[in-house]
Amino acid sequence: MIPHDYETISVSRPSTRMEQGRIIESDPIMLGMLGMIVQPVSMDRQTDTGRSVTVTGYDLYLRGDTTIRPQAGDLVDVRGETLIITQTPAAWRRGDRVIGWHWHCERREDRHG
Repeated sequence: MIPHDYETISVSRPSTRMEQGRIIESDPIMLGMLGMIVQPVSMDRQTDTGRSVTVTGYDLYLRGDTTIRPQAGDLVDVRGETLIITQTPAAWRRGDRVIGWHWHCERREDRHG
């Protein structure tokens, strides 16, 4: 793998607090930075209500293991945009050892008729 293929991605976790019985969003908590391979993706999906949407975002790949463990719902800054991780991360293993990670994050929905 060529080192210049890696991009620096910042990872943060949304934060909420309860105030007088209401959930209030706070500033996200920064978890750290990771060097990842970034692949743009686009896929068609049907919502629970039957609406067709095209979601766009990125697949993020990390070789080896990491102490920062982004999870579904976390925010990532990729190429100047803030996106949300929408799927449970996939760990690639060789025996008991983690040899890589895959995350999927999305930016928006584009409506189809």
